[in-house]
Amino acid sequence: MKIDRLTPALGAEVTGVDLSRLLDQSALDATNDALYKALIDHQVIVIRNAAIEPLAMAELGAGFGELGARHHRYVTHPDSDDVVILEWKDDDEPDAAEWHSDMTYRREPPFASILKAVVVPPSGGDTLFASMYSVFESLDPGLQRDLGELEAVHDMGTFRTPAYREGGIDGLEKALIDAGNAVHPIVAHHPVTGRPYLNVSESFTTFVIGLSAPQSNRLLMMLFEAINRPQHHVRIRWEPNTLAMWDNRATQHYAVADYLPHRRVMHRVAVSTDRRA
Repeated sequence: MKIDRLTPALGAEVTGVDLSRLLDQSALDATNDALYKALIDHQVIVIRNAAIEPLAMAELGAGFGELGARHHRYVTHPDSDDVVILEWKDDDEPDAAEWHSDMTYRREPPFASILKAVVVPPSGGDTLFASMYSVFESLDPGLQRDLGELEAVHDMGTFRTPAYREGGIDGLEKALIDAGNAVHPIVAHHPVTGRPYLNVSESFTTFVIGLSAPQSNRLLMMLFEAINRPQHHVRIRWEPNTLAMWDNRATQHYAVADYLPHRRVMHRVAVSTDRRA
């Protein structure tokens, strides 16, 4: 297995591993151990030519922890309820063209996600990832200390729109209940590395506890701007059977919606818990 760093902030491409040939459990466990170390070290890992079927993809994810952090809206694959299908085309409105960590509106967001490209457009459709370690370390030390005392509310964000369009106020209220909401510290600490990272996103973080609405808005906008700086990023260009795995605790991602009306289809597995932590 060979690991090549992609940017100073985060990201690595892994070669020398063929996931389609993991025929026995001992080989799968050994590969998962190596991939886990790469994930902790680099936050995002990319494997090309990972021609694995949905059931094998779910099995791969189960080697890292318990599955089952199902999304409240997306459909699942007929071969496995653990594999979500993300498909966009024509005049769809992609909902991931915002910086976010997956499902932080839950009290226990998933530990990691695995995403495989199935159908890619002729060009575009890249995904950007940002290191929240790098963003936090870029902030003034005094601001870092102040943020360490604050918490913020996370909710379903953009997903309000389809809930309202399809069900009106009743549909919106039900969706908010089904999706849930959570309060998380603005500065969290990674359970494995212990490193502090910024824990707010423009998709799901709505309010800073203890501040007035104008104060909260100004603070959050400043932090969102910091996340958007390119020195914290890596950009992944997808090809069919490209597979990426990211640590959802200290990264955010942004799926660029520049490919429509062309079709883009991805399969995703969410890993709820980190069995090695």
